[in-house]
Amino acid sequence: MPKKEFSFPFLIIKTEKGVSLLDSLSRTWIAKKTGWLFVIFLPMLAAITLYFTISSIINIISNPIVGQVIRELGPAINLPWPGINPYLPIVYGWIALFVGMVVHEVAHGVQARVAGVPVKFVGIILLVFLPIGAFVELDDKELEKSGLKKSAKALAAGPGTNFVTALASLILLLLIISSLHPIADGVLITQMNMEGPAYKSGIMPGDIITSVNGQNVSTIESFIEAVEPYYRPGHNLTLTVLRQDKILNFTFTLAANPENSSRGYMGIHGYLSLREVLENYYSAVYKFPSRDVMVYMLIPTLPWASTSIPFSETLYKYYISTTFLGSNYHYFVNLLYWIWFLNFNLAIFNALPIYPLDGGIVFKFLCKRIFGEKLSEKWINLIVYTLTLILAGLIILMIVAPYIFG
Repeated sequence: MPKKEFSFPFLIIKTEKGVSLLDSLSRTWIAKKTGWLFVIFLPMLAAITLYFTISSIINIISNPIVGQVIRELGPAINLPWPGINPYLPIVYGWIALFVGMVVHEVAHGVQARVAGVPVKFVGIILLVFLPIGAFVELDDKELEKSGLKKSAKALAAGPGTNFVTALASLILLLLIISSLHPIADGVLITQMNMEGPAYKSGIMPGDIITSVNGQNVSTIESFIEAVEPYYRPGHNLTLTVLRQDKILNFTFTLAANPENSSRGYMGIHGYLSLREVLENYYSAVYKFPSRDVMVYMLIPTLPWASTSIPFSETLYKYYISTTFLGSNYHYFVNLLYWIWFLNFNLAIFNALPIYPLDGGIVFKFLCKRIFGEKLSEKWINLIVYTLTLILAGLIILMIVAPYIFG
């Protein structure tokens, strides 16, 4: 019978039935051959986290604008819980977090069984009736007795599987993105002056400009080139726009630019090329290891990021997939994005040699293996806890730095 423990508002259900599934998975070829791969991943993921942390601190200290942006987002941006972090969507976020916890714990259990370490229970954590986590309860003493090689495989499997899950989700996301095309080749208007001649003529934010005075436009460059010959006060412009499947034409007279009276002014302050946004997002993967790939870490719910991500709440309606997903592609892409994002963060965080995270326990076992005959357990613990305090201090500094160096 499953064991139930209730501690308001959490319900923890433990069962031994899932142990047989872990045993079955541990006998597969892939389980036996991937253990060392996860061990290799562990220091790599820890190094990535350390790099992100230190570079973030440097950027915050050296660039006041970075700190200002982070302060505007609020301290809750650092929390991984949907509903508490305002930028993590509740449905996508909880599903992605649950997936991350399940694959993490199952991987621990499978590799523990490969190592011959007993698994006491498998379980699920419910918030009232909402599943928010999973766990595999190992025999810690047997894990340590199994030796460094086997214990490292079991412990590294959690972050390693999170990383593999994240990578697989990102690849699927990009495959769907590659099937997208804009509903129209044109320039999307994102911001307008309500007192400008373009708005007064009937043009609205959200319209897609497809031509200027009869000349087709699809990129920012082509739009500027089409407008430039007529961009003087008193000249007329005719913009053809797409609005909710309707093609509309608007003609208006350019006003004088408030900052330069010799230049024209139409009152369109924000615009972007739908095709260029799509191409830039998809092609960033080919620019690895440049900073362009950081676009995949850019949260689509951030206000200033929404116009850079084709499946954001601002832009998704302007694209359609050539696959069976059609205009519903954004549900799948958003779920894949959050699975990628949260699993990647679970992987890099748990890989850190901070005790009692997975990386920290591996580091402790490694210290015992190297220094076990030379140092007492007290000194080994001092080494482990000192490194834990240093790394935890860096993470805390990264969080509070915007408020200290603002």
